[in-house]
Amino acid sequence: MTTGDDDADRPFIRSKWGTNRYVYNPHSPVGRALIVGSLLLVVGGVYLIRHPDLLSSSDGWEGSELRSAVTDATAELSRESEFGPGGTAFEDVLEAAIARHGGGSKAAPTVSLASEPADSGLIDGGLEQADYTVTADGTDASFCLDVTAAKRKSARGYEFVSIGIDDDACPTSR
Repeated sequence: MTTGDDDADRPFIRSKWGTNRYVYNPHSPVGRALIVGSLLLVVGGVYLIRHPDLLSSSDGWEGSELRSAVTDATAELSRESEFGPGGTAFEDVLEAAIARHGGGSKAAPTVSLASEPADSGLIDGGLEQADYTVTADGTDASFCLDVTAAKRKSARGYEFVSIGIDDDACPTSR
Protein backbone atom coordinates (compact mmCIF):
# COMPACT_ATOMS: atom_id res chain seq x y z
CA MET A 1 0.00 0.00 0.00
CA THR A 2 1.25 3.47 -0.81
CA THR A 3 1.22 6.52 1.40
CA GLY A 4 -1.13 9.49 0.90
CA ASP A 5 1.67 11.65 -0.58
CA ASP A 6 2.35 9.13 -3.33
CA ASP A 7 -1.36 8.94 -4.23
CA ALA A 8 -1.77 12.67 -4.96
CA ASP A 9 -0.71 12.48 -8.60
CA ARG A 10 -1.88 9.01 -9.60
CA PRO A 11 -5.24 8.80 -11.40
CA PHE A 12 -5.85 5.25 -10.08
CA ILE A 13 -5.22 3.80 -6.62
CA ARG A 14 -5.90 0.45 -5.00
CA SER A 15 -9.23 0.25 -3.25
CA LYS A 16 -9.16 0.58 0.53
CA TRP A 17 -12.27 -1.57 0.88
CA GLY A 18 -10.39 -4.83 1.19
CA THR A 19 -10.37 -5.70 -2.50
CA ASN A 20 -7.39 -5.60 -4.77
CA ARG A 21 -9.12 -3.54 -7.47
CA TYR A 22 -8.07 -0.15 -8.76
CA VAL A 23 -10.41 2.83 -8.41
CA TYR A 24 -10.33 6.48 -9.48
CA ASN A 25 -8.22 8.66 -7.17
CA PRO A 26 -10.30 11.67 -6.04
CA HIS A 27 -7.12 13.41 -4.76
CA SER A 28 -5.59 13.52 -8.24
CA PRO A 29 -6.76 16.18 -10.75
CA VAL A 30 -6.81 13.52 -13.49
CA GLY A 31 -8.76 11.15 -11.22
CA ARG A 32 -11.31 13.89 -10.46
CA ALA A 33 -11.70 14.59 -14.19
CA LEU A 34 -12.28 10.88 -14.82
CA ILE A 35 -14.91 10.75 -12.07
CA VAL A 36 -16.78 13.77 -13.48
CA GLY A 37 -16.43 12.46 -17.05
CA SER A 38 -17.81 9.06 -16.05
CA LEU A 39 -20.81 10.65 -14.36
CA LEU A 40 -21.51 12.88 -17.38
CA LEU A 41 -21.25 9.88 -19.70
CA VAL A 42 -23.77 7.91 -17.61
CA VAL A 43 -26.20 10.85 -17.39
CA GLY A 44 -25.91 11.45 -21.16
CA GLY A 45 -26.51 7.75 -21.87
CA VAL A 46 -29.62 7.66 -19.70
CA TYR A 47 -30.92 10.82 -21.40
CA LEU A 48 -30.42 9.29 -24.86
CA ILE A 49 -32.18 6.11 -23.77
CA ARG A 50 -35.16 8.18 -22.61
CA HIS A 51 -35.13 10.33 -25.82
CA PRO A 52 -34.21 8.00 -28.71
CA ASP A 53 -35.61 10.42 -31.30
CA LEU A 54 -32.55 12.64 -30.74
CA LEU A 55 -30.43 10.12 -32.61
CA SER A 56 -32.61 10.08 -35.72
CA SER A 57 -31.03 11.94 -38.59
CA SER A 58 -34.25 13.10 -40.22
CA ASP A 59 -37.16 15.24 -39.16
CA GLY A 60 -39.10 13.95 -42.16
CA TRP A 61 -42.08 11.67 -42.18
CA GLU A 62 -42.30 8.11 -43.43
CA GLY A 63 -45.29 7.16 -45.58
CA SER A 64 -46.77 4.80 -42.98
CA GLU A 65 -46.37 7.38 -40.20
CA LEU A 66 -48.12 10.02 -42.26
CA ARG A 67 -50.94 7.60 -43.16
CA SER A 68 -51.43 6.66 -39.50
CA ALA A 69 -51.41 10.31 -38.37
CA VAL A 70 -53.87 11.36 -41.09
CA THR A 71 -56.20 8.45 -40.26
CA ASP A 72 -56.14 9.15 -36.51
CA ALA A 73 -56.53 12.93 -36.94
CA THR A 74 -59.47 12.63 -39.35
CA ALA A 75 -61.20 10.10 -37.08
CA GLU A 76 -60.83 12.51 -34.15
CA LEU A 77 -62.11 15.52 -36.11
CA SER A 78 -65.06 13.51 -37.45
CA ARG A 79 -65.93 12.28 -33.96
CA GLU A 80 -65.74 15.76 -32.39
CA SER A 81 -67.74 17.46 -35.20
CA GLU A 82 -66.56 20.84 -33.98
CA PHE A 83 -64.75 22.13 -37.09
CA GLY A 84 -65.75 21.96 -40.75
CA PRO A 85 -64.42 23.07 -44.11
CA GLY A 86 -66.56 26.22 -44.15
CA GLY A 87 -64.93 27.55 -41.00
CA THR A 88 -61.93 29.81 -40.98
CA ALA A 89 -58.49 28.22 -41.37
CA PHE A 90 -59.64 24.59 -41.53
CA GLU A 91 -56.25 23.80 -43.12
CA ASP A 92 -54.57 24.88 -39.86
CA VAL A 93 -56.93 22.69 -37.83
CA LEU A 94 -56.05 19.70 -40.02
CA GLU A 95 -52.30 20.42 -39.86
CA ALA A 96 -52.35 20.71 -36.07
CA ALA A 97 -54.37 17.51 -35.63
CA ILE A 98 -52.11 15.52 -37.98
CA ALA A 99 -48.94 16.87 -36.34
CA ARG A 100 -50.34 16.00 -32.88
CA HIS A 101 -51.00 12.41 -33.96
CA GLY A 102 -47.64 12.16 -35.73
CA GLY A 103 -45.41 12.13 -32.67
CA GLY A 104 -44.71 15.83 -32.26
CA SER A 105 -40.99 16.00 -33.07
CA LYS A 106 -41.45 15.99 -36.82
CA ALA A 107 -41.90 18.96 -39.09
CA ALA A 108 -45.55 19.85 -39.54
CA PRO A 109 -47.28 18.37 -42.57
CA THR A 110 -48.57 20.61 -45.33
CA VAL A 111 -52.31 20.80 -45.92
CA SER A 112 -53.54 22.74 -48.95
CA LEU A 113 -57.01 23.38 -50.32
CA ALA A 114 -57.45 21.43 -53.57
CA SER A 115 -60.98 22.53 -54.46
CA GLU A 116 -63.11 25.63 -54.34
CA PRO A 117 -63.45 26.92 -50.77
CA ALA A 118 -66.53 25.59 -49.00
CA ASP A 119 -69.46 27.93 -48.55
CA SER A 120 -69.86 28.62 -44.88
CA GLY A 121 -73.12 27.45 -43.36
CA LEU A 122 -72.57 29.55 -40.26
CA ILE A 123 -75.87 31.47 -40.43
CA ASP A 124 -78.20 29.42 -42.60
CA GLY A 125 -76.74 25.98 -41.98
CA GLY A 126 -76.35 23.50 -44.78
CA LEU A 127 -73.76 21.26 -46.37
CA GLU A 128 -70.09 22.26 -46.62
CA GLN A 129 -67.69 20.34 -48.87
CA ALA A 130 -64.00 20.82 -49.73
CA ASP A 131 -60.97 18.75 -50.73
CA TYR A 132 -57.55 19.03 -49.11
CA THR A 133 -54.18 17.56 -50.12
CA VAL A 134 -51.87 16.44 -47.31
CA THR A 135 -48.10 16.11 -47.90
CA ALA A 136 -45.05 16.05 -45.63
CA ASP A 137 -41.28 16.36 -45.84
CA GLY A 138 -39.36 13.11 -46.09
CA THR A 139 -41.94 11.10 -48.02
CA ASP A 140 -43.52 11.05 -51.45
CA ALA A 141 -46.82 9.92 -49.93
CA SER A 142 -49.74 12.30 -50.26
CA PHE A 143 -53.39 11.99 -49.34
CA CYS A 144 -56.58 13.58 -50.56
CA LEU A 145 -59.12 14.39 -47.86
CA ASP A 146 -62.73 14.79 -48.99
CA VAL A 147 -64.36 16.74 -46.16
CA THR A 148 -68.14 17.02 -45.97
CA ALA A 149 -69.93 18.58 -43.04
CA ALA A 150 -73.54 19.42 -42.23
CA LYS A 151 -73.95 22.63 -40.27
CA ARG A 152 -76.99 23.19 -38.12
CA LYS A 153 -78.74 26.51 -38.64
CA SER A 154 -77.46 29.16 -36.20
CA ALA A 155 -75.94 26.50 -33.95
CA ARG A 156 -72.47 25.86 -32.70
CA GLY A 157 -70.69 22.79 -34.05
CA TYR A 158 -71.71 20.48 -36.84
CA GLU A 159 -74.36 17.81 -37.11
CA PHE A 160 -71.72 15.55 -38.65
CA VAL A 161 -68.29 15.80 -40.25
CA SER A 162 -67.28 13.09 -42.72
CA ILE A 163 -63.69 12.89 -43.95
CA GLY A 164 -62.80 10.46 -46.72
CA ILE A 165 -59.13 9.59 -47.31
CA ASP A 166 -57.74 8.68 -50.72
CA ASP A 167 -54.13 7.89 -51.62
CA ASP A 168 -52.32 10.44 -53.80
CA ALA A 169 -52.92 14.15 -54.15
CA CYS A 170 -56.38 15.46 -54.95
CA PRO A 171 -57.17 16.10 -58.60
CA THR A 172 -57.07 19.77 -59.52
CA SER A 173 -60.79 19.89 -60.24
CA ARG A 174 -63.54 17.65 -58.92
